[in-house]
Amino acid sequence: MAVERKRLVVPDSVSNEYASGVRGYMQGFRSLLTGLSITARASMRTPITVRYPAEKLTLTDRWRGALFLRGALGRDEIELLSAPPHEYNALIDGMYRDQRLQPCTGSCPANVDARGQAFLIADDRVPEAYELVRERNILPGVLGRICHHPCETACRRNRYDEPISIRPLHRFAYETYRGVAEERIKPLPQTRDQKVAIIGSGPSGLTAAHDLMRLGYTVTMYEREDKPGGALSTGVPSYRLPRDVLYNEVDDLVRMGLDLRCGVEVGKDVALGGIMRENNAVLLAVGLQESRILPLPGTDAEGVTGALEFLWAVNKLGEAGVRGKRMFVIGGGNVAVDVARCGLRMGASEVRLACLESDDEMPCHPWEIEEAIDEGVIAMCSLGPVAVLAHEHQVVGMRMRACLSVFDEAGRFAPTYSDETTDIDTDIVVFAIGQAARLDGLVGGTELLVSGRGQLVVDGNDLTTSVPGVFACGEVVTGPGSAIGSIATGHEAATSIHRHFEGRSMTEDRVARPVPTYNRYGPVDLSLVEPDRRRAVVELADPEERATDFRPVEAGLTRDQAMAEAARCLRCESEVCVGCTFCARTCPDFAIRVERVDDPGARCLTTYELDLSKCCFCGLCAEQCPTGALQHSGQYELSFYHRDLMHFDKGEMLRDGTGTRATGRDGITSPRCAPPATEAGDRS
Repeated sequence: MAVERKRLVVPDSVSNEYASGVRGYMQGFRSLLTGLSITARASMRTPITVRYPAEKLTLTDRWRGALFLRGALGRDEIELLSAPPHEYNALIDGMYRDQRLQPCTGSCPANVDARGQAFLIADDRVPEAYELVRERNILPGVLGRICHHPCETACRRNRYDEPISIRPLHRFAYETYRGVAEERIKPLPQTRDQKVAIIGSGPSGLTAAHDLMRLGYTVTMYEREDKPGGALSTGVPSYRLPRDVLYNEVDDLVRMGLDLRCGVEVGKDVALGGIMRENNAVLLAVGLQESRILPLPGTDAEGVTGALEFLWAVNKLGEAGVRGKRMFVIGGGNVAVDVARCGLRMGASEVRLACLESDDEMPCHPWEIEEAIDEGVIAMCSLGPVAVLAHEHQVVGMRMRACLSVFDEAGRFAPTYSDETTDIDTDIVVFAIGQAARLDGLVGGTELLVSGRGQLVVDGNDLTTSVPGVFACGEVVTGPGSAIGSIATGHEAATSIHRHFEGRSMTEDRVARPVPTYNRYGPVDLSLVEPDRRRAVVELADPEERATDFRPVEAGLTRDQAMAEAARCLRCESEVCVGCTFCARTCPDFAIRVERVDDPGARCLTTYELDLSKCCFCGLCAEQCPTGALQHSGQYELSFYHRDLMHFDKGEMLRDGTGTRATGRDGITSPRCAPPATEAGDRS
């Protein structure tokens, strides 16, 4: 089928001249109308390309204009994170949403202000640093020895060299504070009529007690042992935690107004129902009191025990019945390592620790197992127990088999084993595979619900139980965990009790603390890092000597070490330049020079110089700045009448960053901190 094609008609001649007279006038008018109609039709269509200035390219302010500083060490204060207990989550959440939350605080379960601690210590205000930490970590001296310090893992200093020694700084603050504790601790005023009873004196219960006393409530605490502290007293070995540290910090709470009653077992010496009637609210912070033991053949033999029972005997009786005997610990967590190390100290002739996981999968902290191996513990990884071997009802060995894998493809716990078994001679077997709550005697005669697995029925979000006015916190809710994790639940429980008294909903308008995730940093080549920029080394006692007794293994920081370590803190997200020099080290054009002094109580940024004649405005320095203090101003109109004006000193760097023009003399401030004598020529 033929297709008809339209022919293009081409005029014989083309001319831009119109005819003369009226005819030419009409031709011109018609041409004008044709052009206007084409323009009108085109204006209705979306343009294919960007048309300037109708559509302008938006540039971020960060990469525009001469650099300036929002603040400087010695002139501007670092923001300290402090708020009433029930408002602290909102403070942290607001900072997180504004991208101003420092990683160390965001990664801590209790959101301790580690940045503020370092700032105050370096400023020689150590007692204030201790009290700031205590608002969120009720036991700074205790956690300064035993915390697993997730704050240090998230510390941004990992990106450059080594993290700040936040946990040892807790300990230093505590040791300094003891000299002034008597004069600084004052009773907290009891301004409200409601009374709260707390069962258990572990870290979660002590935290809730402190928060509630700060809010004006009367608090009575019951502890079944003769000394307070819960598992900190009965389970943590004294070579990690000297008991006077724990008891001193609990005594401080007593001086603040806590009514502490030790040696009273609720459910036996006094009924929980009676306590519920006598108080307006009750908080159960009883923790986990008994060990789990695998249902294997032979576990009823004499010489088999659980980890908590073993540690209780070590800490309370000073005798665990292992002297001169071979000891076998089953488990790969931190409690298992504590048991093994205590076994050596109690005189065991040999201590073996066996776990399902391989050596790089063990759930205990790496430094814990390293210290244990240094002391003489024999680690046997990728082994699972089959049976306890006994003769005349006395343990004589353990039958083990190789564990081929611990988890299945979906990451669920599903160990697989080989068929071959191995018998290992031993006299004592300690199971350290988990703990459970003992609630039958406690909740008897009340309407509190306990699940079929023996767990207290608790709403994990607001920590309420099946009985109005009764709450729970700590490991009885979360299961086995860390001390700082238990402290976090204590804060939440206190907030729930406060809301209960005010007649408010447990959930409405309640701000949950954010749970940020932070970058994991790879190892840094420390050979390139100057010695004075390195992390303070905490000395450990000699392994052969420390394994013979319960003296503390770890030494604390000296005052000079603590001051230097606190000065290493980058004060992340504070918008205050601390003179870390990372901007100068990053600048490809060597356009920046930074200096500071670190004298305790007089730390100051003395010099910050920017040579704009070298700056290529790449923005690498601002991107590197950990505090957010160094920013591009948006002052992109650079008007300089002399080359010297292109050299900005500290005063000019601290100018107002508003406006568009930078001349080298705009908005010069007068910083509080004067330069040292050697910097007489510095115009700041």
